[in-house]
Amino acid sequence: MGLWVSALIPYLIFSLRADTLNRNAFYLLVGLSAIFSFWHVVLPRRAAYDFGFLIIAAAPFITRVFSRIYVSPDRHVKLDVHILGNLMWIRLGLVALLVLREWEPGPFGLWPTLAEWRSGALYYAAVLLPLVAVALATKDARWAPLPGEWWRVASVGLATFFGFLWVTAVGEELFFRGVVTRALLDHWPKVPAVFMSALLFGCAHFWFRGFPDWRSAVVAVLLGVFCGWAYAQTGSVRVPMVAHALVVTTWKVFFK
Repeated sequence: MGLWVSALIPYLIFSLRADTLNRNAFYLLVGLSAIFSFWHVVLPRRAAYDFGFLIIAAAPFITRVFSRIYVSPDRHVKLDVHILGNLMWIRLGLVALLVLREWEPGPFGLWPTLAEWRSGALYYAAVLLPLVAVALATKDARWAPLPGEWWRVASVGLATFFGFLWVTAVGEELFFRGVVTRALLDHWPKVPAVFMSALLFGCAHFWFRGFPDWRSAVVAVLLGVFCGWAYAQTGSVRVPMVAHALVVTTWKVFFK
């Protein structure tokens, strides 16, 4: 019950302060979060039900339902406030899996060990050139370094890295590698398991800049292969977290 209520509080706080509370949106959020929160409480621990949970977890991102629930307080200004819903949904799913389902994704957390920093940097170095080549070839990115003095650019890069590492990467890598890839590795050999999880990771990016954003999806599949292999080889979620955060930082600093 506490998990379910914790999913509703952020919306109520935001919508009441921003004067954007919508009853139908709130009822939709109540229903979605109830299903997600009580899934592993009501249903037995079986592969079929775990698969159903993953479908429910992905559905709001694919349908972009949170963009209809979390509404900008100023209709003349486009604000990506739906990210509040995305972060809530990731937290809800991870707590449900780790606590209620007692899922074992391997080592994870906010601060990697020295060996994990090193491994993450090596996987980043391995994927960077292929990733840049594919992004430029598909016109998903173009060379556009941040202007300004070096120390300002370095500060932005450092803030971007840790901001992404501790907010987005921890959730995405824990889900796509610690949950999806882990589940596939339990039943498939490494290569098809990593490739399939990378395809799913790419599919989640079809909506990155508006559907169908196939360019971002292709780049995400390639990144997913390297991050998935890093997880399969090390068993640690923190290794692909580091590689993922370094890639995003490189994109923010040097590309557009």
